Amino acid sequence: MDRHSIVHNDKAFSSVTKKKGMSCFTILAVLFIGFWSVFLQASTVEAHSSLLETVPEERIVTDSPPSSLKLRFNEPIEQDLANVTIYDWNANPVFTGQPDGERERSELLEFSLPEMEEGTYTVNWSVVSLDGHPVSDSYTFAVGEATEGGAKSVEGSDDSSAFLIATRTLVEGLLLVGAGLYWFAWLAEKRKFTGPGRLLRTGRRTGAILLIAGTIAEFVAYITSLPAGLFQTIINGRWDLILHFPFLMMLVAQLIFLILLIIPGMVRGWYLGLWLLLAATPAFGGHVWGMEQSFVALLPRIVHQLAVALWLGGLSYLILTLIQSRRQRTYNSLTLFRPFFVRRMMVATGLVVLSGVTMVFLQTSWTAVVIEWMNWSTLLLIKILFTVLMLSLALFQTLKWKKGNGFSTPRVVRVEWIIGLAVILIGVWMSQTNYPIAVKSYDNTLITEQAEADVQLDNLQTGDQQMNIGISPLEGEKPESVTVDISMPDHGMSSGPFEAENAGSESEYYQVDLPFSMSGNWHLVIRAEYEGGEVKEWEDDVFIAGDDS
Repeated sequence: MDRHSIVHNDKAFSSVTKKKGMSCFTILAVLFIGFWSVFLQASTVEAHSSLLETVPEERIVTDSPPSSLKLRFNEPIEQDLANVTIYDWNANPVFTGQPDGERERSELLEFSLPEMEEGTYTVNWSVVSLDGHPVSDSYTFAVGEATEGGAKSVEGSDDSSAFLIATRTLVEGLLLVGAGLYWFAWLAEKRKFTGPGRLLRTGRRTGAILLIAGTIAEFVAYITSLPAGLFQTIINGRWDLILHFPFLMMLVAQLIFLILLIIPGMVRGWYLGLWLLLAATPAFGGHVWGMEQSFVALLPRIVHQLAVALWLGGLSYLILTLIQSRRQRTYNSLTLFRPFFVRRMMVATGLVVLSGVTMVFLQTSWTAVVIEWMNWSTLLLIKILFTVLMLSLALFQTLKWKKGNGFSTPRVVRVEWIIGLAVILIGVWMSQTNYPIAVKSYDNTLITEQAEADVQLDNLQTGDQQMNIGISPLEGEKPESVTVDISMPDHGMSSGPFEAENAGSESEYYQVDLPFSMSGNWHLVIRAEYEGGEVKEWEDDVFIAGDDS
């Protein structure tokens, strides 16, 4: 097969079409900006909900049946999204319900209980974190005397999570391969090689419909992991709850883009733009909303998605071209194609590696990945090894291609393509897994009305953290009292004032333990009161990282 056999000139791709294509790109850009702005309204809290305290306590044996159940979390919980089911020692449910009281966010959830007989009970609770992740767990307590059964008689299941990972992997893999193949074929067409119209002559609409079905399956898998009655609550007027679920909004946008994709007869720019949006959309559905600067972290994720798409799309294009040339039992016709292919693969792989390193740097730190080793770190290591293997295979086949003046390693490119799909699976799995938190320190000098306060926190992390405050005497007098208030205005949370203790009669330093109950942006107010009623205040904001370990 010579060069002309893989040339395809599309006359419809004229200057008039290009102008129309630009207008389509403008429309798609507006859609993407609108999609992005919706996510600006979504909550960006940095860790999943954690249960801090229970009443009755875990494994306690109470003398009398409790009249209520209390669960205290590390962050305000939307009560309409919280459910509890209590099972007896025979795994029979004795209570199912939502919290009592007002339907507002609260760290403390309270449930009125029916009369309970003597025996062991298992409490299964389910809530939704402010980042949209469903969180559930269970614990046991006993009334009067513990009995056999309890927790062991209530089987938990991760089927919904496994189904979600499977559907996400399938759909995201098809999206990236489809987008990359379409874009790579378009680039090839500009160099007079086979374009998308000829290469993807059949099966385009079938593929889009398959992706729509897969997106619906993702939606079903996700909602089955959420509290029962959620959508009925939303329909009953709580539409604001949708903003608690960035992943759900991502699926809605993905479905809209896919429906637009199957519209026939549109100009080339329409399809190029939609495939670009579809390849970038999965970047909005992972851990990105759990970072300090979410929208900064989105940029390398989008680049990573597009680069992976181009890499896999290029490999798919090469595989399809090899299939077309199989009849002649020779691959020497691809000699002219090699420089074009290799250059674009080098750009794609370079962007994959660079954006991947940047993502880890923004999400955590390489030190935390190693020191706080967890499942996410293991998955990252496997992803790195697979990427290195893909690069090695690419280098091997490129050198052999160049040396032999023809392509002779079709099996190697297929293996590389399969490994690329495995990398996508690992990426989806990582997005469903807690990651090690990079803990930073805080050391700053705050100034107000010529008065200074040297403030230091060793660990900007959830939990009780000790703050050291250095305050110089005012006109030779030390403050009579130093207090600290902490708050999260975005979530209506506040604590304090907390009294700071002086480190010694001659010391200018004060110490206070501050209970940072959840991750996110906290506002600090340090107040020093002097003899005579004079008051000095210093304020600052700090970001507290979650403790997912």
